[in-house]
Amino acid sequence: MIARENAARSRWVVAIAAMSIVSVIGVGFWFATQFQSAAQQEADAKAPAPGAVLAEVTQGSLAAEVGFTGEVGPSTQTPVTVVAPPDASLAVVTGRPLQVGETASSGHVLTEVNGRPLFGVHSPFAFYRDMGVGDRGPDVAALQSALAARSYPVKADGRFGSETAAAVVRWYRDDGYEAPTRVSTVAEPDDAEDDDGARDSTPPLPTEGFVPVAEIQAMPASNAQVVQGLKVGQQLAVEGQPDFILGSADLVITITVPVSDLGEVVAGDMATISVDGGEVEGTVGDIRSSDAAETPETETPGGQAGSAESEVTFTVLPKTPLPVSTGRARVTVVKQIVAEDALIVPVLAVSDRGAHKNVLTKRQQDGTFIEVAVTVLGTLQGEVAIEPVEQGALAPGDRVRVG
Repeated sequence: MIARENAARSRWVVAIAAMSIVSVIGVGFWFATQFQSAAQQEADAKAPAPGAVLAEVTQGSLAAEVGFTGEVGPSTQTPVTVVAPPDASLAVVTGRPLQVGETASSGHVLTEVNGRPLFGVHSPFAFYRDMGVGDRGPDVAALQSALAARSYPVKADGRFGSETAAAVVRWYRDDGYEAPTRVSTVAEPDDAEDDDGARDSTPPLPTEGFVPVAEIQAMPASNAQVVQGLKVGQQLAVEGQPDFILGSADLVITITVPVSDLGEVVAGDMATISVDGGEVEGTVGDIRSSDAAETPETETPGGQAGSAESEVTFTVLPKTPLPVSTGRARVTVVKQIVAEDALIVPVLAVSDRGAHKNVLTKRQQDGTFIEVAVTVLGTLQGEVAIEPVEQGALAPGDRVRVG
């Protein structure tokens, strides 16, 4: 009996000892975790090693481009100053106002001044005199060309005869006005006296249509766009300012930028014009210094004198007609084409393995990587155009390792 009690007591002692050992080990492990060294804590805080950085292979053109914003408008503009009627104290628009953006045509009324029409006629020079029967010259020929363009039966020979005078009368009446007339200077009165010494009674001299210089205005082309118009009541022939502005029918994009923004753009560069939701191809025209280049010196915030940055103005000529006549347009000038229709990757994706030996690392579908030999076609702004040495070894959409 006593032996059995001693055996049971021994088992309890062993169990309690085992439990004590486990507790000591657990407490020791807890203390170990609470008192890690700085090096151990830093090692535990480090992120896992990063995976490979990949980039997608694309296909396209590798080209240097420069963007600008400009204004759509005529390639040339002609300020017009009206000749005031000689018998009037002032010239004022009384009807037919000129609207900006509309087209003015040679041989038609531009506007109405002091109740009389002002006809526009295509001429490389200003009209300088009244024109009537017996007059000859290039101004008469310009008038006759405008009349012939409106189907009046005249010949542009530079001689103002009875046919031209008749056409002028019809010209005015077709536009709702009476043609001005003056006494004909062709026929001379008969000064002979009868036997009684009395002067013969003679019929009144005939009158013929003519064109006063105040009613005809030279235009730069057969058709012109109104850049600055006229409104009823506006006073004309004011010294020092044009009455209205006509522009050529052909439209361009005019751009003014600081010289530093021009970059290496030169006349003849290709350009893409983005306007009204569409695109039109064009070329860069002449580049010239603008008025800003002559800006006087300005004082800088530090009190030192400095000059304002000079500017340049250039035009972009569209190869096809623009869909709008006014407004702003975005112009992208292609300065340099490195490669067209090529595979493009970041420069860091290509490794140099010696003369004329370049490779990149492509990830395969199973996640493994292989090297692909490539030929470098050109580099630009962190990108490189390439061509695989083995046809089909690389395609758009493939992923390659960078760095």
